[in-house]
Amino acid sequence: YLDCTISHYYFKPLSLSQCSVPCGVGQRRREVVCVDNLGDIVSDEECNMALRPQDLQNCDKGVCASSWFYSLWSDRCSSECGNGTQSRGVVCVVQNNGQLAVTSDDRCSHLPRPPSAQTCFLKSCGAQWYMTEWSSCSRSCDGGFRVREVRCLQDDLTTSHDCDPALEPAKQEKCNTHTCTPQIDESCRDMYYNCVVVVQARLCVYSYYRTTCCASCSRVIQRDTLHRIR
Repeated sequence: YLDCTISHYYFKPLSLSQCSVPCGVGQRRREVVCVDNLGDIVSDEECNMALRPQDLQNCDKGVCASSWFYSLWSDRCSSECGNGTQSRGVVCVVQNNGQLAVTSDDRCSHLPRPPSAQTCFLKSCGAQWYMTEWSSCSRSCDGGFRVREVRCLQDDLTTSHDCDPALEPAKQEKCNTHTCTPQIDESCRDMYYNCVVVVQARLCVYSYYRTTCCASCSRVIQRDTLHRIR
C-alpha cells in the first residue's frame, strides 16, 4: 500500500500467469484503484497521481516452442508490368527433439503472422486500353445491342493518346439475337378449319375473323407490328 494525504491506491500483486501470451514477450495488467480510509473506491483525483502504480507491465514467458517459419520471396511477380504481387510460404512449426515439424497455425496465434504476399513492380506498362463492364442489352430478344466505355490510360490512370488504335476493344456488340417467342393465350385458338385462307385474304381486319381465327390472326398482327417497330 502507498499512503496518500487522505486516500491511497490499492492494487493486486502482478502474477506471471496473467501474461497475455503463453510464451515470448507479452503484457500483464492489474487493477489499480483509489480508496479512502474506509476502503471505499473514490475518484483518482483524491489520490496523488504522481504516486499511482503502473497497471500495465511487460512479461516474458520464455522462448516459444512454436514459431512462424517463412521461405524467401518468390522470384516471379504476378504481373509483367505495373503493380503485381509475389508470395512466400508461411507455416507454423514446432520444435520436437531438436527437429522442426509443421503444425496448426493455432499454435502460433500468440505471435504476429508474417505476410505471405507483398507488392512487386518490374516495369511500367505504359498506355493501355481499359474498358468498363458491358451494359444491359437493349432488347430481350430479336437482336439488341450493349455498350461499354473504352479509354486509353497511363499507369496512373490518366488519359493518354498513345494506345494502338488497331487494338482498341469494341465499344458496342449485338446481344439477344434469338427470335422472340410470342406468349400463348390458351383462349385464343383457331375455330375455322381453313384459317390460312382468312390470313391470305387479309380478312383479319374484321372482328369476326379475328375471333374465329384468333391464333392465326394474332401471329400476323404481331409480325406486322414488329416490322413497323423495326
